[in-house]
Amino acid sequence: MQNETVLNQLQFLLGTLRDGKKGFADAAAHATSPDLAQLLTARSEQRGTFERQIAEQITALGGKPDQHSSLGAALHRTWLNIRDALSGRDDHAVLAECVRGEGVAVENFTDVLSEMELPADLRALIQHQFAAVKESHTQLLDMQNQVG
Repeated sequence: MQNETVLNQLQFLLGTLRDGKKGFADAAAHATSPDLAQLLTARSEQRGTFERQIAEQITALGGKPDQHSSLGAALHRTWLNIRDALSGRDDHAVLAECVRGEGVAVENFTDVLSEMELPADLRALIQHQFAAVKESHTQLLDMQNQVG
């Protein structure tokens, strides 16, 4: 196992978590239901905690945590801003975007966990975060189906 490979994968997860934190904060700001806004704010805060945990692991391995989001997420947010300017948002649309974002996060965590041999403590941390992301994805999908 190469330290550089592990660091690259952790940077990848760091960007995923940072994008999730920003995405959930944006979604909370656009939610019309106070309960949904509160849930999405809590998810943003959770992703912030996960982000800090991964950044600590990167530092412990001798790396420097990247300070930016992924390019793909930045492009997606730009597309959403254009779409929103034309069509506006309702809670179903907000949930749909959260479900889509969580689906990408699930894929990213799956890729890291399936493609890499990781130290046991690091694997445990990533698996814990992955379980929370999967649970979030399922809950948001259920909520979207109920709203829609």
